[in-house]
Amino acid sequence: MNTLSLHVLVEQASEGHFIASVPELPDCAAEASTRSDALAAVQEQVRVRLANIEVLTLEVANNPWTDFIGMFEGDDEFATLAQELRTERELDINSTV
Repeated sequence: MNTLSLHVLVEQASEGHFIASVPELPDCAAEASTRSDALAAVQEQVRVRLANIEVLTLEVANNPWTDFIGMFEGDDEFATLAQELRTERELDINSTV
């Protein structure tokens, strides 16, 4: 089953209405007198909007960021400097979050 998780922001407007919006989808918002009606309306908007959308992955050739991968491999001076910076910043690259 293909699923897509989206964030829905629900806020109570000053006049007591509720506004539900989806930040990932510009112009996807609904206002209603109850929270559940606002959520149902925005869910329907998402369903209609995504009905004809195709999600693709775009691969970028010659990504400039990859030019630097491994640049300092085997460089003892850089390894020492990097360790000093981690120590100074109290970073432990081997710890898990």
